Amino acid sequence: METVARPLHRDAATVVFVDVVESVRLIADDELANVQKIRSLLTQLRNEAVPAQQGTVVEQRGDGLLLRFAHTRQALAFARQAHQLAQRTSPPNAATLRLRAGLHRTEFLTDDAALYGAGINLAARIAAMGEPGDTLLSAAARDELNAELDGVLQDLGPCHLKHVDEPQRLFRHRVEPSATDAGLEACISARMRLRPTLVVVPIREAGLPGTAAPPIGLGDVVTDQLTRQLSQSDLLHVISALSANALRGRDLSLDTLYRHLRADYVLQGELLGHADGTQPGQRLHWQARLWRRGVGEPIWSHTVQGAAMDALSAHSELLGSVVQAVGQRILQVEQRAARATQALPNLAAHTLYLNAVDLLHRFSVPEFERAGQMLGALSDRAPRHAEPLAWLARWHVFKVVQGWSSDSQSDGMQALRYSERALDRDPHSSLALTMAGSVHAGVRRDPQAAQGFYAQALEHNPNDSLAWLMSAVAQGFMTAREPALVASEMALGLAPIDPTRHYYDALAATAALRASEYERCIVLAGRSIAANGSHGSSYRAKAIAEVLLGRVDDARVTVENLLRVEPHFTLQTYLARVPPHEAKTPEFAAALKVAGLPLQ
Repeated sequence: METVARPLHRDAATVVFVDVVESVRLIADDELANVQKIRSLLTQLRNEAVPAQQGTVVEQRGDGLLLRFAHTRQALAFARQAHQLAQRTSPPNAATLRLRAGLHRTEFLTDDAALYGAGINLAARIAAMGEPGDTLLSAAARDELNAELDGVLQDLGPCHLKHVDEPQRLFRHRVEPSATDAGLEACISARMRLRPTLVVVPIREAGLPGTAAPPIGLGDVVTDQLTRQLSQSDLLHVISALSANALRGRDLSLDTLYRHLRADYVLQGELLGHADGTQPGQRLHWQARLWRRGVGEPIWSHTVQGAAMDALSAHSELLGSVVQAVGQRILQVEQRAARATQALPNLAAHTLYLNAVDLLHRFSVPEFERAGQMLGALSDRAPRHAEPLAWLARWHVFKVVQGWSSDSQSDGMQALRYSERALDRDPHSSLALTMAGSVHAGVRRDPQAAQGFYAQALEHNPNDSLAWLMSAVAQGFMTAREPALVASEMALGLAPIDPTRHYYDALAATAALRASEYERCIVLAGRSIAANGSHGSSYRAKAIAEVLLGRVDDARVTVENLLRVEPHFTLQTYLARVPPHEAKTPEFAAALKVAGLPLQ
């Protein structure tokens, strides 16, 4: 009987390939016993571990399974469970079964019976790179995870896979926590305790029967705008919007939020459609709740109603009433009037903005170039807004300090022009002021002038984690030890799970180095390298600290790794990037020479 071909359609998922390591050798050692063990393990995976994470078995390939999951978090949870089942399946005094897993987030064609596309087989290629017990992820899969919440994601750099033309950037998942500095963690906690800490959890969009759903993405904009307005208060610590956005799609308990974010207060809620006969999505109501650590019920709850697009206004009455009520409830005082930075004009622009900032900090040249294109397009789309111009200034600064510019003088002038235009658009924007400081630090190599801009930024927004971070480095170059440490601790405290946390760790390592906190520097730099092995700054700071602590052999290995990332980096390059006449430059340059960095 002839079957009718099912229609193809596009879909996306996280594809997993998991197989038994050295199954051929195991079967050769004891064919019957080990075939039974392997078959039993695969059956357990199909019947227990896959359904537990709402996955689907696509096919069985010999001693392996090809699976699909809606989200990488589910795929990673499956991989953890699979490794545990493999350990428990092996009886005492018998050969232990070990698995390896490859995870890849991809788009594909499907007819609901099979999957088709180049990305499907990539998961198997990734798994083949693993050692027994490994879980390896592609960059696309890693982008759906957060190291602070999902476990350490060690950057393995570009890897050559069998039958794949281009090298793929892979990450190894580790369950054990990353190295921490107990003293640093204590300092950050103490710093954050000086004021109550609030996090605005990503607001969910929900529809009810008989109501029009709110516009997709409006929850992100409302979250961002609330965070901006609340951050103006010098009586609160407000967790950065990027760290809060890392919580999107996660069903985390309040206790988990308090613990991971050092938060005292959590503001959450749902945007719901409004059934009032208006056009779909034009009006909504928001059910908001404010929670306090140690209290089992919300300390404040309210339903706010208004126009959906009102959330895009810098003077939103809907959001302003929430800010005022939350401020009064937490601190029992009237929140001071604050001018919020104007929102980008539409949801698509806001999404483009977030993606560009993320790509900018990956320190991969192709992604960096893509970020520049996106920021340029966003600047054209929103010509009256300061933020795209400020990030374009930062883009040109990166191009100079990373050695990616073919004309550093021209890029330096471009950075200055974009910075000046951003400040013309909004002279009170903490982001524009911060990026102006970065131009003076990175291009003009004048940390004192840079610090002046960072101080202004923090006057306008005392919760600007990026301004604190940049200030930490500037203060370090000015040999202001305590201010540098204070600023770095504030930055790390305000951005605990930021997607660009590796960048925060890298710059905090530089500040620690300048403050002669060498052990702290090594921990922070090591954490940054593990999360993103493409940022040369972390290697340089780590190597210098290791030499100054007498660990010359470790420093030589670190410099070897630095030269894999930046093969043309020399002492001459280093001296060209640091401020002239800086007090510690000769000592640090000598340390890099001892570690094996070429002169030129």
